[in-house]
Amino acid sequence: QMVRTRIQTAQPQSGVPIQLPRAEHRMTLLLCTAGEQPGFLLVYLNAAQNSLNLLAVPGELTVPFNGETASLAHCYGAAGPARCRQALLEVLGLPEDLLYLALSPAVLEKTASRYGPVRVGFSGALTADELAETGLSAAVQSISAKEAHALLSGWDADGKLMSSQARAAARAAVWEAFFRQDLALLPATLPDALRASSAALLTDFAAQDYTLLGTVLEFLANNSALPHAEALPGAWDAKAGTYTVTDASRAAVQTFLSVSPASGNDASLREP
Repeated sequence: QMVRTRIQTAQPQSGVPIQLPRAEHRMTLLLCTAGEQPGFLLVYLNAAQNSLNLLAVPGELTVPFNGETASLAHCYGAAGPARCRQALLEVLGLPEDLLYLALSPAVLEKTASRYGPVRVGFSGALTADELAETGLSAAVQSISAKEAHALLSGWDADGKLMSSQARAAARAAVWEAFFRQDLALLPATLPDALRASSAALLTDFAAQDYTLLGTVLEFLANNSALPHAEALPGAWDAKAGTYTVTDASRAAVQTFLSVSPASGNDASLREP
């Protein structure tokens, strides 16, 4: 009887489900911060890969618009985030299930304020000369969502302070710091915060997309995913104020989507 009891105790418990991420637990999102100088960030969340990738896109990027070409920022001002989504699908070859989400400065501040200031260092995004020109320190500093938006949009409005790619790299650094610092809090709070502000959002999110966002973020938080952010490479013409797609741009998008340029295989389609 004692032996039988020990055997029963040693047997693993059955019937306790272990939830693993599946191929559908992923999301590709165009995040726009609205205003006179809109900002653009591509977000790729993949639970099966434990990937949280961010790609900041310069507002000066040349995209097709009304049979001609225009900057992505002009496209946003004239036609909104849905048209920007379509333009980026064309020039960057992004997946068709790309969603878009545009937040006004007020909504951005309200949503992000619950998480407190972001501790961010710009030394990895900007050169020593650019830091000196902007008056920023190379040390890590605390910055609120309102301050970050004002800083980044101010640089975009100036347009001559630094290159378009450098400004995008600074935007990427801020968002990377936000996700890295607050990832553990986001699954339970971010979807509900976005739902609460849904009337003020410009988005094609359906009800199930908010749920999916929370599920994917929970997987990533539980597995301590490390956000990776960079700026979209491209050809910057300071005189013309244009930023155009190059082979380096396309390669960066493939990396962003965790696709091997050599094989063309999307690892996110594989079961873990």
